[in-house]
Amino acid sequence: MAGERGGLMHRLSCVAVRYYVALYSATAAEQYARSQGATDADIEAARRCLKSHLTHTASAQRTPQ
Repeated sequence: MAGERGGLMHRLSCVAVRYYVALYSATAAEQYARSQGATDADIEAARRCLKSHLTHTASAQRTPQ
């Protein structure tokens, strides 16, 4: 569409980011995203998705005392 900002990462949800990182690796997913026009800001947003997910997963796995 006219006026839309390009870049693959701009369109991916955090769920999709986590899926592709799990399927391929963070490095491969980042290389692909950059080849599709992802900006540094797009990559940082994707990294925040991953960090957020790791934080939630780690806190959910703690055993109550």
